[in-house]
Amino acid sequence: MPGTLPELPQDEQDLVARLHPESAWTFVWARRVLRDLVGDGVARFLVGRIAPGHWSVLRGDGAWLAVRCADGNGADGNGPDGEASPSHAASFDSAGDAVAYAAAGLVVDAEVTVHEDLLRIQGLAGDSWDDAARRLVWGLTDEGERLVEAARDDTRPRYGTSFLPLGRVLEQRRGYQVIPRAPRPDGGAYLAEHDLFTQHVRVRLPGEFGASTGEELPEDTLLDTYADEDEPYLFTLETPFERRGLSGTGVGRERKFFLVRRPIHVYAGFPVRETTVPARGRGSGPSDEGQGYLLPRPITALLDSGDIARISEAETLRIYREQRASRQRRNG
Repeated sequence: MPGTLPELPQDEQDLVARLHPESAWTFVWARRVLRDLVGDGVARFLVGRIAPGHWSVLRGDGAWLAVRCADGNGADGNGPDGEASPSHAASFDSAGDAVAYAAAGLVVDAEVTVHEDLLRIQGLAGDSWDDAARRLVWGLTDEGERLVEAARDDTRPRYGTSFLPLGRVLEQRRGYQVIPRAPRPDGGAYLAEHDLFTQHVRVRLPGEFGASTGEELPEDTLLDTYADEDEPYLFTLETPFERRGLSGTGVGRERKFFLVRRPIHVYAGFPVRETTVPARGRGSGPSDEGQGYLLPRPITALLDSGDIARISEAETLRIYREQRASRQRRNG
């Protein structure tokens, strides 16, 4: 385990600024992946601070750290005097690697059900053509073989001691088959559970997608969202719903409008890499219109500080028309 932890707490926005050349949206995407896997358990994923029973991503001296603190034993779930005591840590050159490691540890702690279809979704198992049998054969892919080999490596950094025997799964494809956890098997094909979820999270992080050093969003910029105001991002008005990282089509969701009152430092990007095909145009490809911005704080905090203001749809339309007319006059 790495030695002394850095001075804490660290401001998450300061760490976002240090992510470059990786994406400033890395933490946002990680929380999205975790929410799909553990629901409200995503609250146990922290950035820049530690707490009993939580996983944290910190910035150390020249490295990114993934740290788990021991579960609290007090009546309130904390340790003595509410102190957080690190029980497991690993260091990485890449923020994405540290994030994936910590997020996977949280999933392991949550004992998420592992099933056969997860192997297929991750490209670890699938059907391939067997020339000798002259038919499709279900089995491990090259990536699956790589993770099986990695599970046998005792020197590989990982968390936990749970493994996933694959013998029964590989014998016959059943569509949906739960893979039980077990101690390390003596033989056969198996995966380390933490390795599996580390890979699951890592390939779903943005990498360099949306990587930037940020920009100043000028006052009087119009923005909107269909999401809750505790989210840390907003969008330009022309951004289609399918680029916003929300399920459905937007029907029944309230659209909220905002006006930037003071310049704010933001990072352009989106909460998803690829959009779904718009319901209004199923024959076309995904849209590339609009722009999202990662904010320095959640929407509610920027409202409280007066950096942005919520305005009505009618006021938004009035300002939009005035700004459009002003641009047309400038352009002759």
